[in-house]
Amino acid sequence: MSDDQEYVSKVDRRTALAWVGVVGVALAGGAGVVVYGPKMGGPTKAKGYGTDPKLTPPVKAPWPRMMTAAQLQIAAVLSDFILPASGDAPAATTLGVPDFLNEWVSAPYPDQLKDKAIILNGLEALNLRARSRQGADFMALSAGHRLALLQALPKAEGVDRTFFRRFRSLVVGAYYTTEVGFKDIGYIGNVARAKDPGPSDEVKAHLERELAKLGL
Repeated sequence: MSDDQEYVSKVDRRTALAWVGVVGVALAGGAGVVVYGPKMGGPTKAKGYGTDPKLTPPVKAPWPRMMTAAQLQIAAVLSDFILPASGDAPAATTLGVPDFLNEWVSAPYPDQLKDKAIILNGLEALNLRARSRQGADFMALSAGHRLALLQALPKAEGVDRTFFRRFRSLVVGAYYTTEVGFKDIGYIGNVARAKDPGPSDEVKAHLERELAKLGL
């Protein structure tokens, strides 16, 4: 996003819910450790889809998205700070990563509930830091002042460090489970090959040397 551009949601609920499922599998075992608390606002419990969700249209999620408009905008700026446009690869906001994040922290499942306090409290902390240091909300700051606050996050300790590491993990996980992300890293997925050329001469020569050392 440009410095004065407001993020507009790009991903519908059906797509976002499916995205949460894919990233949940990709990041299995990497959830945060802060337990959700009622101070975050909104319902503490919500009905989920169960173990066999039906995502065929029409889909109406049985829970609201939890990010405020301000939090979504801060999440968008931070997402592009982590994964800006580079070469042919678009920025995180172009793919709708903030919508994924909003869905992730809103879902009433164990891993998402653990992340809810980390992410929402972290976004609020950025806003409070902007007010205390610059006298204005984060989104009202100049591009330079925003950047200074964001650049301090990777070096932070304590809860700020926990927030940034988890937020970064979710942004990267979401980005690289999309077709655009696959293309950026050269992943072609389960694509049949017409032929298999086998290992290169260099690999075969190395293998022969190692086998010779073993007397094989």
